[in-house]
Amino acid sequence: MKDLVSKAAAAEGSALSEPPTDDEVEAWWGKHGDGETLGYSNLLENLGPTPAGRSALLNQYFEPTEDERAEGLKVPGKAHHAIAALVRRGDIRVIVTTNFDGLIEQALEAASVPHQVIAGDSDVEARMPLAHAGCTVVKIHGDYRSLVQKNTVEELSDYSPAMQELLQEVFENYGLVINGWSADWDHALVRAIKGRRSRRYPMHWSTLHPLGAAAGNLAEQQGSGIVRGVTADQFFPDLLHRLEALDSLAAPPLTEEMAISRLKKLLPHRESYVEIRDLLEDEIDKIAEAVRVRGQTFPDGVTTNAEFAAAYEDSCLQLCRVSRILVRLVSTGVMLDRDRVHTELWVWALQRLLKARTEVSGLHQEAWIGLAHYPALLVLRAIALMAVTHGREDVFIRAASEPTWKGQFSDSQVPAFLALQDHVVVSHDLAKAMPRWNSTSWIFPISELIAADTASLVADLIGDPAEFKAASAKAEYRMALAHQFLYDGRSRPSPGRYIGDYNWADRKLIWETDFRNSRDRQAWGWEPAQEGERDPFEEKLVVLAEALAEYDRWR
Repeated sequence: MKDLVSKAAAAEGSALSEPPTDDEVEAWWGKHGDGETLGYSNLLENLGPTPAGRSALLNQYFEPTEDERAEGLKVPGKAHHAIAALVRRGDIRVIVTTNFDGLIEQALEAASVPHQVIAGDSDVEARMPLAHAGCTVVKIHGDYRSLVQKNTVEELSDYSPAMQELLQEVFENYGLVINGWSADWDHALVRAIKGRRSRRYPMHWSTLHPLGAAAGNLAEQQGSGIVRGVTADQFFPDLLHRLEALDSLAAPPLTEEMAISRLKKLLPHRESYVEIRDLLEDEIDKIAEAVRVRGQTFPDGVTTNAEFAAAYEDSCLQLCRVSRILVRLVSTGVMLDRDRVHTELWVWALQRLLKARTEVSGLHQEAWIGLAHYPALLVLRAIALMAVTHGREDVFIRAASEPTWKGQFSDSQVPAFLALQDHVVVSHDLAKAMPRWNSTSWIFPISELIAADTASLVADLIGDPAEFKAASAKAEYRMALAHQFLYDGRSRPSPGRYIGDYNWADRKLIWETDFRNSRDRQAWGWEPAQEGERDPFEEKLVVLAEALAEYDRWR
């Protein structure tokens, strides 16, 4: 209004200050206006005597320039996005707005919420039934892009029969949450609400300032609850958070199927970061609690070697079981998140799991304590399996290198792939003596254990047993690659089934050949060297091959 008055004053040859004060605007209008107190309705009626003229005046206030968009002006705000989130949850089905702008629609589109917009009689006739539409936006005063708008008191005094019938349907069949509406000018809307035949659903009214006479009378007549002292940007996000908190209290524990189903629905949406994180965090908390209650030593009464091996196996099985949903969630996420929108979450989950192993004090046993990282090892190995199966090597590289761990008695942080080496987390001797092997003497018992446990968790996401076996060997080789290409220090990869006799051809590891032929080797930074130049990547592969070949006693 101040801007329009300033332009009207300039057109009359009497420029106001920039920006004008309220007193200047009121004084100018008192001299040059229509003799009535300055208001939105009479201002537009005088400056734009026809609907088309008023529409032309208003358009400039709805379309953001590039600078305004960069400053966050004339774009959806917190309230719009919270409303869109409430719609996506199913809490809101119909939005009745007196605004001309398209901000609600933009927020709904950003949240990937299907919706229909009704901005005039032709839309009323062509609409889907409210019960069948996912969301309906009713713009009772029109849209700024249309010449049919309601701006003046006269225009706001009545609605067409079609719009009146639609509003009656809305107010009869839905509860109402009103935000920031004065009820001073929209006489037809006041009558429509007052005309509700039944009040089977409640009304709530949120407002920053005390309600005026018109709004107060309407609220009292309708028995409305009033939420005072909040802006729209405070009210709607707070409402969203409260409903989510209630959901978390009322919801039964998620089954694996429910968790996976929820993840699949959330994955396509970039703005689902917090919901996916909460989904992962619930499972991480369960794992952290399971790690905590294990204690620092083997169970009391364990004395013989066989009893130690049996207790160790039981703990592996327990940690594998409690990790199942998280491993499935992360694996499914890595597999289906083709655009890597949520990679940061899989990395974050692994970091949280590393920290689930807390510092020890007093009596403790290293083999038992080391196994506290078994859930993290299973998650990282599952990511590696998805990497080699679904072309996600870049995701594995981030998961292997970005999370870090500093041992209680160590001087430095190490990346995840070092902290989660097979032989660092799992005891070779205890793994070899586990009752599950039924006296079978494995050359690589830790590798066999991890392969068996990861198969129980994600084999169905890989393929048949032969495909899983190959993927498992490729994943082990990727863990070995990490020592050469993701770490500047000296380290030696864990041995495993991937270096057994059957994995060599012409004195070359077949998984190295497989990697050389992989389309994802660029994710590791291997760019072909110019002819005649040395290839540092090739040299590191040779060093790795020599290191793996040194496990001669197993080949």
